[in-house]
Amino acid sequence: MRARRRASVIVALGVTVALAGCVAIPMSGDVHSEQIEVDPDEVPTVVLPPSPVPGQTPVEIVQGFLNAGRAPQNRYQVAQEFLAPSAEWSGTSRVLVTSSAINPIVVDADTVAVTVTVVGEVDGSGHYTEVPSQVQTLSYDITTVDGENRIARADPGTVLSRNGFTTAFAAYPLYFYDPSFELLVPDLRWFPITREVADRIVDELLLGPTAWLGAGVLFSAFPQGTTGRAVYRAPVVSVELGAEVRTESALTQRRMLDQLQSSLRALGNVTEFEVTAGEFDLAPASDDAPPEDDYRVGDGTIGGSNGQFGSLTAEGVAPLPVIRTRADALQPSAATLARDRESVAVLGPAGVSLVGASGDPVPVDGRAGLIAPGLDPYGFVWTVPRSAPTGLIVTRDGEQFPLPLAVDGEVVALEVSRDGARALVALATANGPRLFVIGVQRNADLVPVAFGAVYELDPRGSIIDVAWVDGTHVAVLSAGQDGTEVDVLALGGPPEQLGEIDGAVEIVGGNLVAGIRVRLADGTVHRPSEAGGWRDTGVLASFLGTQQ
Repeated sequence: MRARRRASVIVALGVTVALAGCVAIPMSGDVHSEQIEVDPDEVPTVVLPPSPVPGQTPVEIVQGFLNAGRAPQNRYQVAQEFLAPSAEWSGTSRVLVTSSAINPIVVDADTVAVTVTVVGEVDGSGHYTEVPSQVQTLSYDITTVDGENRIARADPGTVLSRNGFTTAFAAYPLYFYDPSFELLVPDLRWFPITREVADRIVDELLLGPTAWLGAGVLFSAFPQGTTGRAVYRAPVVSVELGAEVRTESALTQRRMLDQLQSSLRALGNVTEFEVTAGEFDLAPASDDAPPEDDYRVGDGTIGGSNGQFGSLTAEGVAPLPVIRTRADALQPSAATLARDRESVAVLGPAGVSLVGASGDPVPVDGRAGLIAPGLDPYGFVWTVPRSAPTGLIVTRDGEQFPLPLAVDGEVVALEVSRDGARALVALATANGPRLFVIGVQRNADLVPVAFGAVYELDPRGSIIDVAWVDGTHVAVLSAGQDGTEVDVLALGGPPEQLGEIDGAVEIVGGNLVAGIRVRLADGTVHRPSEAGGWRDTGVLASFLGTQQ
């Protein structure tokens, strides 16, 4: 199943591919205000922080410098004006996101400091880490240049409020291959919103996936050491790769193009994409469907009601077109639908079975105490008893493969990502709830054989259920001091709180946040409201099914 068809290609000096995506904010030019290329009929203006003025005190200079961190245009040109000529500073080596006021104070005649409560941090590669509230102090040494105060030495990076961060930075998923080289998996990064962001995307893409997604989980078509640069001049992005990639096969070069296209699509306001290598074009794109990278699911809600499984509506349950009523005899209490919608893994009183387009249901795992089953894109059914994480197995065509989770506690929920490269695991342990995403390593036959490194997430309370929202976000239903609530957590990014929903017992993902569905104990199904809070869909269910 392919979510996207290859765009048209023009071969001239380079390879030109049509791109789609949301509108971004390319900026350059004057340091006080400038136009944004968004819509030819409506051109707004961005007001940038002021430059230093004569006679400013050390505190005012540092305050102006920190304010200028909101303006990454032209490689932080405004912030650089507050520095002495000899000062070395990079605005992106470290970015601290703070929940407190940013108020510099004098330490001594030559030093100014600012103490802030840090809640997030972005490193030099664009990885965002959510930080439990942590107090940090940064210091700035002051000198005089032509009679004016300037910063001679600054602690690395910038300090931004939450609003300042989301104004100056944006999320840019970089895409890498799963072991089949048929699916592209996002690796979320945060970069300043400037014209130079295309070059930053290419730089980090060529360096490979983040550590926890490497080591046999994700792969890149670019050989190690590949060099490249990109120039963004809306509506064109031009990428120049090192001549070394010309020695790669045509298939590998096409895979490079697909990685670049998917990764640069987030720029928006782009209609052409040119790629050269050593002044020659790469291999022309083929007519084959590109690797999937979007992973959309059906817009409807699936699940069970009154002993029937299928598509849930306010009028009742409509059988799915291929599976129809074959799952009903299993008395399902949980189910995961395959991406092709032609098979479903069902949990019932007798355990987990796989229901296909024809024939009888096939028993998969008859152990007691199983949680809701998972499915991956390659037809493996994932099953694990709640009380035995090391008992996780994956099954395909009647053959079982052990895949033990070496963790303590009870498994509250386990859900495989739609790309099959990662598993979302929620645990209840003696030390409290634990939530993490873990990379899936596969052999040449795409059998899951081991897990990679763990990416820990921070739930706000006892976990009731979890779900994938898209390739870079998960939803968590938890019970905390303030009641039952839903949070959307990014795999490298700020969290989003969707608010309380009393009586909630189950959650499933859909297409983005709007596709989330929550079931209450009374059977009613709710969705996020555009105005905030939750809205009853009019659907009644005994359980909600996961759409893989």
